[in-house]
Amino acid sequence: MRNINKQKGVTAVEFSLGAFILFFVTFAIFESSYYTYVVNMTEYSLRETIRNTKIHEGKSVNQQYKEKFETLIKDRTNLWHFLIDSSKFSFNGRYYRTYQDFIDDNGHSDQAFSENYNLAEITVTYRYSPIIKFVSAIDRDISSTMVLNLEHEGWSRDAS
Repeated sequence: MRNINKQKGVTAVEFSLGAFILFFVTFAIFESSYYTYVVNMTEYSLRETIRNTKIHEGKSVNQQYKEKFETLIKDRTNLWHFLIDSSKFSFNGRYYRTYQDFIDDNGHSDQAFSENYNLAEITVTYRYSPIIKFVSAIDRDISSTMVLNLEHEGWSRDAS
């Protein structure tokens, strides 16, 4: 009889500790999945923006990239619209005349297009906020950068 009294409440304590760990691990999985999703969306938005901007139409190249990016991010028909806050995205483009300028980081931001620009460095940044605010959870930037050759930009319409 004495051993039975020692065991009372053990199941409740084990369940409460196990449930706490289970909930913590479950929320950690949700948080890491959401973080991975945001990283992939940042890279996807950059790839699609560059892919959809193919020809120079008389505006600055940077303005074309920004317009394509904003159209993609603010499209309410996309699946991710309810998971991603489009106001947390930012777009930055730097343009270089030569490869040596690129190495020396001697580029120009938001400049009107000139046929002398040969390289572009396009960066998309998302300000990530964790779903669950733990003690060490802080907001941080997730960035994706792509360097591309602007050989197609500014070709005249009659060029073959």
